[in-house]
Amino acid sequence: MKEKLTKHDEKRLTEVLNECAQHGGMDLLQAKGFLAHLHCHPRTLDPSSWSSAIAGVEPEKEYWPFEAKIMERLFTLFNQLHDEVHLKQRLMPLEMSEHLDALNQRQVPQPLRHWLAGFMTGFLFLKEAWQELLTDEQFQEVESCASLLGYVATLGSDEEHAVAWREGAEPEPEQLRHAIDEALAYMHGWSQVKLDDDGELAPVNSGH
Repeated sequence: MKEKLTKHDEKRLTEVLNECAQHGGMDLLQAKGFLAHLHCHPRTLDPSSWSSAIAGVEPEKEYWPFEAKIMERLFTLFNQLHDEVHLKQRLMPLEMSEHLDALNQRQVPQPLRHWLAGFMTGFLFLKEAWQELLTDEQFQEVESCASLLGYVATLGSDEEHAVAWREGAEPEPEQLRHAIDEALAYMHGWSQVKLDDDGELAPVNSGH
């Protein structure tokens, strides 16, 4: 399997997922945000369940939600993002940083909106799994971080609170950027957590 998607692979995956997004699934940027959230969770996840969530269909035991070539590209994307999160220590893709800068002008570009919305979808997808793994206090912190990122995604919408924010309402962009950075750092921290032999939380080695 390839280590990274080629431009052709990404173009083809974009086309397929754009079609999925028309029927309750995710486009490529939403899928990237979704998978980034999944990589924060310390436990290994069933590929049929997360690929079906991206497709916007119910998982089936005997069938993948996509044809073989598309599934191969999805697995490549999954592994590519795994390396970004675990080896390069980066939760949000580098190309998103320029879009984050747009928040200073009270703008939320569509790519950022979709990535953040996908990340929030990842939390909803894993909500029960997080609750099983974490203490109530830890879960509330994870929920708070995911909800903040989901909230930022809404600031580019036509909703009343979003229009008000773009016209100068609270929170201030600098305050929002700081909160986003903190939320991403906290969520990334969970990707570094090791589980014991029973699949429960093990003590964290602060030096990684």
